[in-house]
Amino acid sequence: MAHKASVKKALSSQRDVIEHREHCSLDPGLLAAIGCMVGQQVRIIRNIHEYGLYTVSESREESDDIVRMGLAGRQRLGTTAEFDSLVDSLVPHPSLTDAAAEHESEFVERLDDDGSQTGLIALAPHGGDIERHTDQQAERVASQLGAGVVSSWRCKGWKFGGGASETWHITSADIHETSFPLLNSVISRGFTHAVAFHGFSNPEVLIGGAAPTALKEEVRAAIDDAIVGSGIVVRLADPEDGFGGDSPRNVVNRLTAGGANGIQIEQSSQARAHHWAAIADAVADVYRPKL
Repeated sequence: MAHKASVKKALSSQRDVIEHREHCSLDPGLLAAIGCMVGQQVRIIRNIHEYGLYTVSESREESDDIVRMGLAGRQRLGTTAEFDSLVDSLVPHPSLTDAAAEHESEFVERLDDDGSQTGLIALAPHGGDIERHTDQQAERVASQLGAGVVSSWRCKGWKFGGGASETWHITSADIHETSFPLLNSVISRGFTHAVAFHGFSNPEVLIGGAAPTALKEEVRAAIDDAIVGSGIVVRLADPEDGFGGDSPRNVVNRLTAGGANGIQIEQSSQARAHHWAAIADAVADVYRPKL
C-alpha cells in the first residue's frame, strides 16, 4: 500500500534516525494509512531511479504526512535535500522471478521449506547483488543436505548500474518478519540450528552469532581448512566486533529455539568471489552429522 509523503530532515532530538542511515520516522497517521507499525520496513520512493528500503524506528506526531531521515538516509536516495516521495508497505516484490527482478532492479524473497522440519535453516538476507554469492551459499547448503532436512530463506536484490546494497540492504537485527511474508511463515518454528551467510568489506571471514563458542569454532576450523592457502584469515568474532551477529534481535538467532544457536558468517568479497562454494560445502559438512 503506497501513500504520498514529504521527506524532511531529522530533528536534532532524533539521534537514532540521524545515526542510522537505514532508519526513518513516520507520522502515525501515515503509518496507519500504509498499514505498518514501528519496527517494520518500508519502501521510500523518490523517483523511478532513486528508492530504497528503510526501517521505521520511530513514530512522531507531525502536521502532515511526513517522513524524517538523517543526512545519510537522504543520501541513500541521491540527495541531501528534502523531497516529495511515495511510502510503500511493499518490501519484497511478491511475484517476480529472479531474472525479472534483476531486469527490473527489484527485490524478492525466497523460501524452500517442507513446512515442518526443525533441524536447520540456511539464510541469506542480502543475496543477489547486495552481497554477492551469499544466496547461492544458502541454497547450496540446503541442496547438499536435502530439502527435508534443511530449509533455506533468501532475499535477493538488484539495481541496474550498481547500488543494490545502497537500495535494498536492511541490517539483520532490524529485519521485521511482518515485512517479509515468507520469513513470517517460519520465524516461530524454533529451528535447532540456523546459519546466515553475509558479505562485508573486511579482508577476512568472521564467524559470529549467538551459538556456543564450540560450534562457532567448529565452523571456523572447517572453513579455514576449506580455503587453506588462500591467505584469507578466518576468525571468531570478538565481543567488540561490529559484525559479531550475537544480538538477540538478529534474525539468525531469532530463528533458533531459545534464540541461542545461530551462526553468522561474514565474508570478504574475495572469499565470496573465489571460495563461496567451498565455504558453503564446509558449513554443510559441519551440520551434516548434527541433523
